[in-house]
Amino acid sequence: MSAPRLALGADVGGTRTKLGVVSEDGRIFVPSSFPTPSDPEALAAAIGREITALRGRHPDVADAPVGVALPGILDETTGTVEQAMNLGWRDVPFREILRAHLDPRDHDVAIGHDVRAGALAEAAWGAGRTWQQDPRTGLADMVFVPIGTGVAAAVIHGGRLFGDRYTGEIGQVQVQEPFTGGRTRLERVASASAIARRYREMQYEDGAPAPGTPGAGRLEQADRDHAVDARAIVDRARAGEVIAERVLFSALDTLGQALATIISGVGTLPVVIGGGLAEGGAVVIDPLREAIAHRLGLIPVPPVVPATLGMWAGCLGAAHRALHPDPEGPA
Repeated sequence: MSAPRLALGADVGGTRTKLGVVSEDGRIFVPSSFPTPSDPEALAAAIGREITALRGRHPDVADAPVGVALPGILDETTGTVEQAMNLGWRDVPFREILRAHLDPRDHDVAIGHDVRAGALAEAAWGAGRTWQQDPRTGLADMVFVPIGTGVAAAVIHGGRLFGDRYTGEIGQVQVQEPFTGGRTRLERVASASAIARRYREMQYEDGAPAPGTPGAGRLEQADRDHAVDARAIVDRARAGEVIAERVLFSALDTLGQALATIISGVGTLPVVIGGGLAEGGAVVIDPLREAIAHRLGLIPVPPVVPATLGMWAGCLGAAHRALHPDPEGPA
């Protein structure tokens, strides 16, 4: 029996870039990470050094294909990042830049969107194993929604990634801000960073020390780590803290509106929630399911479950793209 094929996957985040060797059955080996340089040339050089070092230590990946997942709006065919706000990039031909730092054999580097990459990994090797997977592509249909610094979605439909490079940019959709009634982007309400920010604002309104005053240091430090702060708010909501409950449940209710619209358009696909908030369990999943159900009317409510691959989903998905060059799934 032949050994599983291997690929090298890299997931570029706003803070850190994760990299690892991934097998075609979804296992990850020698995972590592490094701080993400904001300059495209510096990032390409760093990825190139890491891949060269991996190949030097592990000869079995000498010919392994390379996949890279990036944030923003991408042209995956040309490997160009049209806009990535958290990196400060616009019209960056990243595949071309990266090739200069890789082996000449790596001319077909797979460049993909980080959320779409995460969806591929979850559909093939994560939560998707719970449901029927397409016999042609090995992917289960789902709506994948990671909640982090921003909010986005990716849809697997008919065993294929659905839509174009703008599909799933739900964080940019205008919604009603639940506390002020004004109009704002969904990610300003329902992302982990938005939940953290609103919680701190309500604490100040409730008499907590304002930024820059004695006693505010702990909150100001939390300001610099959205993911940890948001998970702490989930814990406080679970414990019954009123402010945490109001902020968390209003955010999930607003997110539920957007997801109900997606479900009504593409069908009752399972909804898989990723990001740090997914680790909150029932206190996150149950209110979100109820918010979706409240708006679907006669439409059946799909399963709403947490993702299973955690912070390595993007890295795994990048490798999946490299193993299966067809951007819609394996050939």
